[in-house]
This record gives sequence, structure tokens and C-alpha cells, in this order.
Amino acid sequence: MDAKRKMRPVQAAIFFFGVLVGSLFLPACAPAALPEQPGSVRLDAERVSYDDESGKTTAEGDAVLTYGKSMIRAERIEYDSVTQRVKASPLPGESVVLQSEGRTIAGDGLEYDLNTEEGVMSGAKSSVPVGEGTLYISGGNLDVIPWDLAAERGLVRKKGASPSLIARWQRVSATTCALDHPHYRVETRSITFIPGRLVVAKRPRLYLGKTYLFTWPMDYIINVDRRALQYSITPYVQKNSDKGTGVGLSGSYAWDGGMLNLGMSWWDRVDLEWMAEVEQSLGGGFGVRGGVKYSWDRAWDEKMHHPYGSLFYDRDGWRASLNWMRSEYIEDQKDSFYEYRGRLDRRPEFEVRSPWIRDPALEVSWLRFGAAWGNYRERTPNFADRTAERYGVQARSYAEMPVNGGVEFFWDLNYSAWFYNRDGRDQEIAEGFWGVRYRLGALELGSGYQRRYVWGESPMLWDSERDMEKIHQKLRFPIGRELFFQVRGSYDLRESMVDEVSYALQWVTDCMKWELVFRNDRTSGGGDRVSVGVYVLAFPETPASFGQYENVDPFTRPRGLPRP
Repeated sequence: MDAKRKMRPVQAAIFFFGVLVGSLFLPACAPAALPEQPGSVRLDAERVSYDDESGKTTAEGDAVLTYGKSMIRAERIEYDSVTQRVKASPLPGESVVLQSEGRTIAGDGLEYDLNTEEGVMSGAKSSVPVGEGTLYISGGNLDVIPWDLAAERGLVRKKGASPSLIARWQRVSATTCALDHPHYRVETRSITFIPGRLVVAKRPRLYLGKTYLFTWPMDYIINVDRRALQYSITPYVQKNSDKGTGVGLSGSYAWDGGMLNLGMSWWDRVDLEWMAEVEQSLGGGFGVRGGVKYSWDRAWDEKMHHPYGSLFYDRDGWRASLNWMRSEYIEDQKDSFYEYRGRLDRRPEFEVRSPWIRDPALEVSWLRFGAAWGNYRERTPNFADRTAERYGVQARSYAEMPVNGGVEFFWDLNYSAWFYNRDGRDQEIAEGFWGVRYRLGALELGSGYQRRYVWGESPMLWDSERDMEKIHQKLRFPIGRELFFQVRGSYDLRESMVDEVSYALQWVTDCMKWELVFRNDRTSGGGDRVSVGVYVLAFPETPASFGQYENVDPFTRPRGLPRP
């Protein structure tokens, strides 16, 4: 049977996958439902008294005031039916709670106007679930402002259906440490909380314990709807054999629905590299992103601009994007003795990816599917330019199976099939990582086997894969209070050689990690790297700062995977 005939079922799967994604996009374009009208005021408590002359009502003992979609809970609530103003106070050690459409703010006291939906919460505190952790916010007075009024004051952009309230703190502190005295905190004069969207701290000051480190001129942003920090505000230092010693950092300026991301790094051998990117939400899950990177390309030993743009859809775990990029520089170690270096134009490229879906046949497994089409042009130093059109499908399965004694088996399986419009080429790739994580006393260990099979070939070099077979081993043990040493390496079974060894010294608290890493890369294109980085543990999806080398650990869970 010829190759084209063999692949027809997969081509049909691409078509039906596209129909499915199209059906998911249509509801996002439907008109929003009209907001409900607010109801009457209701006040319940153990004791309620009303003054006919003044029109004031006092409720004491587990008092609850409800008004439309808002609810106030406190030990004591005073309500003026003439002015529609509310004053709430708690018992010592307890809090006043304001809830609106499922969003909660707590504090030491509240003065609130039911007519304008404006209020001030004193001694405010709140917690925001982000990633696998929680962001804790506390501090001075908090202004509660209705969305329309915030738009009039220029705090947000007025558009479509919006949250009923936003909150703006003055002189507050934010941290992911669930301690009375956190290991780190970010302090700021003003922090804006747009429920369900962003938490934005202006000009944050970073403290380690009680020690002040620096003031950052950009914004500290928690993208709540994506469960991640947008960019790290912590500088990094690293050294490698190509660029020399370098320092870098990234940051953002945010506004409702969008942000400007900036990054820079300086190296003693290649000087300055930088990036600038603008992202703007269009509503309904749609958005646009565009920017430029100015970086050194090792294959040509020169720096150049790499512009790019994207129209994307990101909602309920579904992700689709239409991408364009010019002269993207790619380095990819295909096997221990061949590293690809080249530039790629995406002109354009369309990608779609499903959320993680629980495997109906196996409770411990999660599935994710994707499809892509693109037109590409690649350039390499020693070969003529190549162009091709490519389309295909991808599937991924990840599973974890814990057993007694602190032992956990897992697998990470990937399959992709690609078809090209040149020379009748097609390429199938199947790759799997089977491993076990286990403990022996204070020792944390991991052992894994990785295998890749490739059938067919690509008419280009950048996406052409090769067979691979490796074993991986990891060992981590404590050497002091909150101090750990880790060594991780891999052995290439096909070439009978150790191709990588990584050593790390880690200081780990309940909310952050400092890591000093030395990576000995023994492949043909490898070079030794030394890096120092700081990571906020509550935000595993936080990207590295611009230019920062990421020490990828194959024993960690995939990013974005739901917790069991």
C-alpha cells in the first residue's frame, strides 16, 4: 500500500478535528446575556433593630446583608435605608466579607454604598488561586469600585460584559508564602485586582524576609485566567561557552486586556540582546500578539531582528493560533552527534490544541490532541534555502500511577504525523518516556527510559527527527535545612555515551526556590552552562526571563496538567 493511501484515516481525522474546533469557536461569538436587575435589600442576623425616625437598621450576631448579586457578612451591620450606605464591623480576630458574583474580599471593616457600589475595606486581605498555589494579598485600605465607574476613571477599558467589581489596594503586600513571616514578598503602593483576569502591582519592591532587594520599574502581573505569572521580575546570571557571562531580566506593563512585555540580556561576548512584545485581548477568548526579538544567531555569528505576530484563541483550555514569524533562529540537538542550526520563516502557520482530557479508558491517564498547517522557508549556512507546506496531527498521553511506599510510575507518550507538498514526503514520529519516581529514606530518585521511532522523512531539516534511545537517572538529597543537592544525567544507548550531566544546588522554601546549576553537555553542539535563578513555586507555568537557559527536568509533570 503506498504512503498516501496509508495516511488517509489520519487526514480524515484532521478534517473532523477542524469541524470540532470550528463548532467550539461559534459559541464565543454569541451575544452576551443581559445582566440581571438588582433585587431588594435583605438583612438577617440574631438581633435586628430598626429606628423609624432615622431609617437606620442595626443587625448584630452573624449578620448577613444581601442586595442583588452582592452579599456582606459581618458580626455587626448598620444600614441606612435613606442614603443606602452600609457600615460593617467584625469581632476581634474575625473579618468582614464582601462577596459579589462568587468573588470574595475580606478585611477589618467595610463602608459601602449600595447605590453606587463603591466602598472602602480597611485592613483588606484576599487570596487568589494561581497555578498549583495561592497568592496572598494584604495591607491597607482597599477601594471597591463598580466596573462602569472604573472605566469612567480610566482604570479599565469599558467593553461588553464585564465583572461587576474591581478592587484597588493602597500600600499592600503580596506573596505566595502561607506564613505569618513569608520568605519573600512584593510590596507596592498600589495594586489592582480585576476579578478573574489580572492582579497588577505597580512598581513593586521585592523583599527576602525583612531584607529589601530592589524596586522594579515595571509591573508584577498575575494572569489569573491563565493561572500564571506573565514574566518574572527576578534577574538571572548565567555563563555558557558561546556567549560568555550574561545577566538578564524581563518585565511587563499591564492594562485591562493587554500588556507590554520587555526583556533584555547582556553578554560579555555578544553585548546586548532584547525583546519587546505587545499582547491585547479582543474579547471572547480572542487576542493578538506581536513583537520583535533582537538576538545573536550562533550559526551566522551575527545579531539580527526577528519580528513575529499571532492571532490567537485561548479559552477553557482550548488554544488556537495563526502565527507569522520572520527569521526565527532555531537550535535543536537531533541526536548526540548532530545539532541543527538555522532560520525559519512561518508564513503563516495555524495551530490548534485541545485541553487535557481525562482518558475514559484509563482513569490515571490524561490525553491532549492537536493539529497544524503551515507554509515554511528555512535557511542554513551550508545548504540552499528550502520551502515546503506541512500539515499534520499530534496526540499526547500522560499518566501517573502511585503505589505504596512513595513509589510512583508514570509515562509521557507523544505521536505526530506530518505530510508535505514536496517529493511525496511524510514523516511519523512516536516517542515515549517511561519512568518511576521513588524515595529511599531522605533520598529522592527518578529512573526513566526514553525511546523515539521515526518513519519517513521531511523535505526540510528543522523538523526532521531521528531515532533515539536513552536512559535517565536523577538523585536529590538534603544537605542542610531547606538546602538540597541534585544530580541528573542521561545515557545514549545508541552511541554508548553519557550525553548530559546536570548538577544543582537548591535552597527550597514553601514558596520559592534558588538554584545554582552546572550543566555539562557532552553532545556535538553542547557547551557547559552555569546559571543562577530564582523561581516562584506556586507558578510552574512561569516562563524563563528573556535569554535565560531553562534546565528541563524530564521527571516533572507537564505544564498545565490538572491535578488529580
